[in-house]
Amino acid sequence: MNAFIPFLQAVGRGEKLKRDLTVDEAREAMRLLLSGQATPAQIGAFLIAQRVKGESADEVVGFTEAARTFCQQLSLSVPGLIDLGLPYDGKTRTLQLAPIAALVAAAAGQPVVLHGNRRIPTKCGLGPADLLEALGIPVDLPPAVVARQVAELGIGFLYVPRFCPAWHALTPLRHQLGLRTVLNTVEKLWNPSRAPILVAGFFHKGYLQRMRQAMGRLVTQGWIVQGAEGSIESVPGRVTHLLPADPQAEPLVVDPQALGLGEEGSMEAPPQPGVQAAVARQVLDNQPGPARDTVILTAGVLLFLGRRVSSLEEGVSLARAVLDSGTARQWLARWQTLT
Repeated sequence: MNAFIPFLQAVGRGEKLKRDLTVDEAREAMRLLLSGQATPAQIGAFLIAQRVKGESADEVVGFTEAARTFCQQLSLSVPGLIDLGLPYDGKTRTLQLAPIAALVAAAAGQPVVLHGNRRIPTKCGLGPADLLEALGIPVDLPPAVVARQVAELGIGFLYVPRFCPAWHALTPLRHQLGLRTVLNTVEKLWNPSRAPILVAGFFHKGYLQRMRQAMGRLVTQGWIVQGAEGSIESVPGRVTHLLPADPQAEPLVVDPQALGLGEEGSMEAPPQPGVQAAVARQVLDNQPGPARDTVILTAGVLLFLGRRVSSLEEGVSLARAVLDSGTARQWLARWQTLT
């Protein structure tokens, strides 16, 4: 019997017989899946069965740990590095500003690693790779080059086809399924840079506690952000909640009004790289508006989580200063040429 079948049977049987996999079982199932020992039909059936059943924290941990072994590791020794777990399927309704906030944070001294792919289901929206490329930043780079960017600039972007080809090979099948699967979750949690701090966005409330439990077993320090479209931005006019992976730690509340950035404005934008890159350039040129305020808030949060500052107020002030001085724009120019 094919070695993958027992795992498919465990999660895909009827209501009374199906069960969650143990961590070890989930780890082995993902290993078989990524090493080509499961057929496309088996992979599709397994992913749909997991979606119907709902993945447990143990399963997410096992899947993520196994997926990491197929990723090319970065050779990095950067204290306080933050990994941003952004949705690989991107955004379809609102501005993609997390990469710009990461750039501002890096220019202020907080190292950040982003990662992603293109045209990932279910939304197939505008992701970090699309925005960065529209800003003139090469994204299809070897991990060794990205490691050098992080070491010298404090920021870099890992492109899935480069650092995990086995994962990228699943993309056509994911398009055929057309549904969100546990793979979308693993992508946010796998932390390919092995950064000590992981900041990931999750939107659905029913999912948060399971992800919190899983994250706490996968990273030294983790934070879940309830951001728009499952991302990590803190936006004006709305309080943003951050849940720590450590159940003993206190949640963090980002209140824009208390931080002097409470004026609400439209964050809607089409998923077109050129349009959104133009907005990003306006932010880096320090033009006032909700996009700039969002970048300041989000970068301020990253600076606080990375312990570059002692309060959110200090983080927001530093992020604003980096934009005011033109340093963030200079950082973009350096990133464009460091390949």
